[in-house]
Amino acid sequence: MLFSLVSTIFNEATRLPQTIADLEAQTIKPAEIIITDAGSSDNSWEILTEWQKKSPVPIVLLKEEGCNVARGRNLAIKSAKYELIVSTDFGCRFHPEWLKSLISPFEEDVNLQVVGGAFSVIENEIETYPARANYILTNGYQTIIDDGFIPSSRSIAYKKSVWKAIGGYPEWLTLAADDLVFGLQIKAKQIPITIVNNPYVYWGRHSKIKQYNKEAFRYGLGDGEAKVNNRNFLILTAETLLRYTFILSLLLLLVHILAGGPRNYLITGLLLFSLTLGLVGFRPYFRTAKYWNNLRSNKYNVKSLLIGLFMIETQRFHYIKGYLKGFFCSNNLVRSEAKQLQNLLNSNL
Repeated sequence: MLFSLVSTIFNEATRLPQTIADLEAQTIKPAEIIITDAGSSDNSWEILTEWQKKSPVPIVLLKEEGCNVARGRNLAIKSAKYELIVSTDFGCRFHPEWLKSLISPFEEDVNLQVVGGAFSVIENEIETYPARANYILTNGYQTIIDDGFIPSSRSIAYKKSVWKAIGGYPEWLTLAADDLVFGLQIKAKQIPITIVNNPYVYWGRHSKIKQYNKEAFRYGLGDGEAKVNNRNFLILTAETLLRYTFILSLLLLLVHILAGGPRNYLITGLLLFSLTLGLVGFRPYFRTAKYWNNLRSNKYNVKSLLIGLFMIETQRFHYIKGYLKGFFCSNNLVRSEAKQLQNLLNSNL
């Protein structure tokens, strides 16, 4: 079955050679590969042009300085010759059976419209303490496949007619959430999605805390602009506020005790109540400790756990900051598009 593989890229020179090697090792090959470069400042473009010269699969290279991921995806798909599209992100790693796992369902059912794939990471490539900590926080990047699962566009195949019916990826978003919105629109239009449970795409992860924080901010910004994942935002915010309530109440209780305040039963009772309520905010800490206990080893040691607990605070702060910025500081175009999106999503509740 003929299909087009589309992707975007921006400054992935260090990971690009392995991505190319993994694609060349696929058990089935695309009929063409189309890549949009958003203006890489490293030598990503040079690596791609060298690959283009020697690749047995035709490669089309596009470039648009400063385009966001959604725009890059749309440009690539518009240039695709074939009805069947496979989307990914260059910089990822791929199991040799990845493309086959996405294409085989279409060969078995000609009426199929969308196939989504799970993704994970290559554990051996998790080296730095922040990367180990985030591995713990995500429980080893285990993907939960349920009715609410939205495939990432780093591993998804669909017919071009679906992309047209959706109206393409949402270019009005600044940085992130384009594939989430795309997936939500597919579900809102009641287009069935077949899921490949095996995680055949491996996400390249960061090595530094500040990179995870930057990523969390981008995700928050995209969710806030699109006004999606509201429940997740509320839970993260509530848990954070409850943790700070616990800490503040504990400090006030200590001051109260030192000042001889236990005789004031009302104040003591209120502080104890606040402490008890504040414990709920430590749910992610308890959950992380559980994950760590399952992963505990010389590699995932106590230091990894402690850094993970610290990263809970930093990532949530940056996500909440990004969400609030996206929700309240969007321009008129973004607000208008988000409203249309909400109307679509709410019409199918």
